[in-house]
Amino acid sequence: MPSRADAPEPLPPDDAQSWFAEPALELLDDFPVQTSTAAQPTHSGGRDDLKIPDYDLIKRIGSGAYGEVWLAQGVTGALRAVKIVWREDFELTKTFHREFQGIQQFEPISRGHPGLVDVLHVGWNEERGYYYYVMELADDCEEGPHITDVGTYTPRTLSTDMRRHGRLDLHFCQEAGSFMADALHYIHQHGLTHRDIKPSNIIYCGGVCKIADIGLVAVSGERSFVGTEGFVPPEGPGTPQADIYSLGKVLYEMSTGKDRMEFPEVPERLDASELPFWKNFNQVICQACAPSLEERFATGEVFADALRAVTERKPLTPLGRGLHHIFTALLFLLSTMLAGAVWSAALHQQHWAYTLPAPTKPPPQLVQPSKGKPWQSSTGLWFSYAKDRHLADAPVDFPRFNQFLESTMRPFEGEVAPIPTANGKTVAAVVVPAADAEEYCLWLTQRERRAGRMTEQQEFSWARIPQPNAPADVAERTPWFAIRLEVAKATYGRMVITSLPSPAQVYDGDTLLGTTPLTLPKVNSGLYHYDIHYPGYKWETLKGTLKEGESRSQHVRLKNINAVVWDKPWVNSQKATLVPLGRVLMAATEVTRSQYAEYLSERKLSALPEQRLEVKEEQKLPITHITYAEAQAFCTWLTEKEQAVELIGAEEQYRLPLDDEWSMAAGLPRELGTVPAESHLRTRGFYPWGFDQEVMNANVGTLTDGKAKDSFPLLSPVGSFKANARNLFDLSGNVWEWVEEAYGGEDASSRDSGTARGGSWRTTQLEQLLSSYRMAISRDGRRDDVGFRIVLTRGQPARADE
Repeated sequence: MPSRADAPEPLPPDDAQSWFAEPALELLDDFPVQTSTAAQPTHSGGRDDLKIPDYDLIKRIGSGAYGEVWLAQGVTGALRAVKIVWREDFELTKTFHREFQGIQQFEPISRGHPGLVDVLHVGWNEERGYYYYVMELADDCEEGPHITDVGTYTPRTLSTDMRRHGRLDLHFCQEAGSFMADALHYIHQHGLTHRDIKPSNIIYCGGVCKIADIGLVAVSGERSFVGTEGFVPPEGPGTPQADIYSLGKVLYEMSTGKDRMEFPEVPERLDASELPFWKNFNQVICQACAPSLEERFATGEVFADALRAVTERKPLTPLGRGLHHIFTALLFLLSTMLAGAVWSAALHQQHWAYTLPAPTKPPPQLVQPSKGKPWQSSTGLWFSYAKDRHLADAPVDFPRFNQFLESTMRPFEGEVAPIPTANGKTVAAVVVPAADAEEYCLWLTQRERRAGRMTEQQEFSWARIPQPNAPADVAERTPWFAIRLEVAKATYGRMVITSLPSPAQVYDGDTLLGTTPLTLPKVNSGLYHYDIHYPGYKWETLKGTLKEGESRSQHVRLKNINAVVWDKPWVNSQKATLVPLGRVLMAATEVTRSQYAEYLSERKLSALPEQRLEVKEEQKLPITHITYAEAQAFCTWLTEKEQAVELIGAEEQYRLPLDDEWSMAAGLPRELGTVPAESHLRTRGFYPWGFDQEVMNANVGTLTDGKAKDSFPLLSPVGSFKANARNLFDLSGNVWEWVEEAYGGEDASSRDSGTARGGSWRTTQLEQLLSSYRMAISRDGRRDDVGFRIVLTRGQPARADE
């Protein structure tokens, strides 16, 4: 075996792998992730007794679905921002891993561009179940960068500026926009995307706009849906063009004073002197926010250049150029004699703040396999050089293979067997099907290339290792193999993918490659696997083997199955209409007796006498006499039913509305309180139909107080009355509706009770029709005036956290 004298410095063993390389996923998974909406903290001591090494946490200055931010003071007295991200806040372990990987990859490049918030340190607390990172602190809203009173400190962001000043100066919008577009281009050049560009994520540091809240940064092309409504493009986040779209919407709000949902409406009271500038500026914004990818700017750099060109002067004539040079020389001489130093400093500051190209950093010196020398992979596995390639010194063991399983959420098929190595040690090697070995090699090749440890001309392949002492019939019983990795020369082919309808999205795993028709000029030969998606159609998969040098065309005919589309009303398998509500879809009406009867029939359950359909007219009445658990069981059944036919994806599910989602549906802003009991009647004057107390002519629902007129003495068929502004029916009267959370509060009798919203046909008090009214009821009780409606979600609440 070759000597290790010329070998690179060994990496730490797997169980001590640095968090600043690829995270040790098997360690992360040892800490359970809560999935219930009522999950209890998995750490001890709550969230306020945190200890961050070398920092004192002063106060919480921001929070959201992806972490909380604290004002902190370091041992040197410097004020910093510390963001803490808890594992328990994520429903999926994979999502938590991805967010940590994003900050890992962003930290070393964050200080490479003045338009990005500097990340100064990243830390991990396994026992408490969170990671954190320390950043430079935003200026104060009132005091700017010179903060004297931490008690009144409020971060200055674009949001706070727009709330205070309304529409911002157009020249500032142009300069700040080109500066931020440059910063985005710098992120994209490093293979990352931001995925949540919005005004509250752009802060001022030293008076300069910087892109902040990098908690959603991910590898470019990441498929999962995050971001904020209105700033996310039609195709979803995760690409450079999606970030460009989001920044365009930010510039629209800055320059017009309007909400991004009003795009492309023009601003009111536009001064005549501003009109030429605004028209040119608005053309750039419209191109950045074009619904079609092909119409948008290709890169952040091109976007920045277009913004700068808005005020470019026209070329001068020869005479004009001569006069310009003379005037410039005189001006330079005068300024040098009078105030050269001050003039130069001012110009430098302006240039640095908005037009300085992104600094270039030398690429890290990463060791790649080289001829004749042993090599160590990022997983710590040694490879010796033999003949024309590098061969692994040991078979693939289960800990390394398990990283692949966890990363891809792939089930394990095979066994673990002890296999001796050349140095006399025994390895717990995996014995797996050939297809899994191929997928493992592909996954590991992509991982090493992203880390810069393999070139595009190198890839992993595998060879079978004989199993000593294995039963004689092992090959006949199952086609499983112990595998040994090799580093081979990569070979490529060409692929052209078309689809009907088009343009459909083409994914390689979680990476969006583009839209059809799509030409992939350089595809690794061997097995390929692409997923094709078009909204409302069934996902299709392309599989096969591509030979070296082969050029292959593949056409996919997608099947329209009325699959869920998230940005518009959608009709599910029960003919229920669901309408967009923030980041979820909410049923426009309550679940009916006929819909519930379908559930009972498929589950082979008996209906209560009060739930039976005696006459056809009762089919559209809302289902009642339903316990909280039965309403949840209906949601579970409908999820499984529609996932089975691929109407909804594996990450999509039905559930009851969250308490805040019901409030949002009824027109309420964010409310105080962490449980329904604390939010109960904290906001008054809001009714599901508006602000008017008089419901005599509102035609809002069946009530017994005589204020709403209808022809239904008790229950009304769903959708009998006027919908609200969100196209939701029956949020007042008819039946109370279950929501997800327990009522809570200090009273032991109601703490574990369920929560119902909206009043019913029995309602006689106007107060019970307030949008903020909550009723605590027994979760096991059956009432003739309590039903429920459903929500379809992708694991996120409806209301995005700023």
